[in-house]
Amino acid sequence: MDMSTTCATCGAKSQDYAIECSCCGNCYCSDKCKAADHQKKLIRHTWTDFKHIYETIMKSDQNIRVVTISDLKGEIMYSGHREGTRNLLSSKESKKSLEMALKGWKIRAELAPKIGRGKYVLAEYEKIKRITMPMGENHLLYVTTDVACDHSLLVERIHKMYLT
Repeated sequence: MDMSTTCATCGAKSQDYAIECSCCGNCYCSDKCKAADHQKKLIRHTWTDFKHIYETIMKSDQNIRVVTISDLKGEIMYSGHREGTRNLLSSKESKKSLEMALKGWKIRAELAPKIGRGKYVLAEYEKIKRITMPMGENHLLYVTTDVACDHSLLVERIHKMYLT
């Protein structure tokens, strides 16, 4: 009986070392293959995949209020807020906040050749924290949390799930 696992990215078979991804269930022979597969998926996601990303991130921390995934033009791929959470901004204000975040990431992309690619940006307000981070080359993740959220731990979790 063959007990080997096939890598979802390169097709290599491994009996000893396999990484099973907690978000998608695929197996990989290395972290490099996992990152390559996830990067590819983020570029080619369907609406269903964006919903899965939203649900996985939302489940990762009870302090998350809102998760929005948009393309770099501001088109929202998927967005939702935690049940029972009251929106602090109007729909128009939320859109403006997303547009400001996108503009900031476009400027960071211009500076990247000199200082490196941005990993995430945190804005902490009196009532919420807002975390934004690129997802692949074509999307932005926009998350708001309660102030009590351990944002460092949340960012690390998201990076492990989707960006590494």
